[in-house]
Amino acid sequence: MELKLYEQFLLLSIDKAKGKFLIDSLSLNYGLSGAILMQLSSNDLIKIEKKKIIATKRDCKDDATLNYCLELINSSKKVRTAKYWVNKIGSKTGSIRNQILLDLCDKRILKKQKNKVLWIFSVTRYPVIDNTEIEDLKKLINDIVFNYQKAELNTLLLLSLIYSCKLTRVLFPDKTHYKKANERIKELTKNIELGEVVSQTIKEIQAAVIIASTTAAIAATTASSS
Repeated sequence: MELKLYEQFLLLSIDKAKGKFLIDSLSLNYGLSGAILMQLSSNDLIKIEKKKIIATKRDCKDDATLNYCLELINSSKKVRTAKYWVNKIGSKTGSIRNQILLDLCDKRILKKQKNKVLWIFSVTRYPVIDNTEIEDLKKLINDIVFNYQKAELNTLLLLSLIYSCKLTRVLFPDKTHYKKANERIKELTKNIELGEVVSQTIKEIQAAVIIASTTAAIAATTASSS
């Protein structure tokens, strides 16, 4: 089964048994918005002109998530930067994320489950029921990081999101493995721009996700210490 970049990102962020997310909500939101924008670029639906994102098509009828975000870009009165759209889409990812999770339920990878918190509050979780796609993805990432297997463009884009959104710690909980994985992923994603296969659009989105996630982390740290 071929999964979209934003689906892969969400699946790697989920606790398989508990069905809740393993990274903070801001990193999740910015990572998801970055993944959607990267998918739009990979599908040749957007491009960069003078540091601004331009939609190259009016709609994307075969993908509701991409179509919704493409309509946002098309309906904007001004041409905006990648940083703007990472933040804008990131602020709307609650409903977008829920739709993607339901789509993954339809694909029989997740299941929707209602849980009680303190026997009063109801929360929705999405535990994994078919681990095949996730384990294949983790094995691929492990082979690229530790066995130096060649990475395709889509996997490099996923690695850039993993690095910028603090998913490395989740995927490599062992301290020694984490340090090596972090260095290797940083090296791989830094060199994405060396190949002609990656457009300027992807580079701008990658940079915008890193800025948004870093800024959010600093703000959260400052708020907790004040």
